[in-house]
Amino acid sequence: MAESVLDHAAAFGAEWFLAFTVIIGFGILAKQLLNEYQRNNERKAELEERNAARQAELELKREERKRDELNERAQRDRERSEMEGRIAAQMERSNNISEGLQAAMESLRAATSALHDEIRESREHSHDMANKVDHIYDRVDLIYEKES
Repeated sequence: MAESVLDHAAAFGAEWFLAFTVIIGFGILAKQLLNEYQRNNERKAELEERNAARQAELELKREERKRDELNERAQRDRERSEMEGRIAAQMERSNNISEGLQAAMESLRAATSALHDEIRESREHSHDMANKVDHIYDRVDLIYEKES
């Protein structure tokens, strides 16, 4: 059978046989190139898939970091609000105590002023009494001098 194919090919001439062999070689080469092109396309697709998966993973991590940062910021804001509330309450208490102290000081000033007035009156009264005692003493001395 091999002889019959060669016999048939010899009928067309060596040029045709050579052209047929070159065409078959080009066909085989084209098939290999096509296979290589498909493998390259598959590799590119795999790389793109990996890159897309990596990008998606990076996006997820970025979103998690953003969420964590937002949670931390919200926690700090809550803590700051609580602290500001405590500070405001403490300032209110301090203001109330200060007002109470001011009222007590005014009361103490008024009481001190009243005591000073009473002491002044007491001194004046004591001076009057001392004058009266001196007057009585002088009278008693006059009476003893008259009797003696």
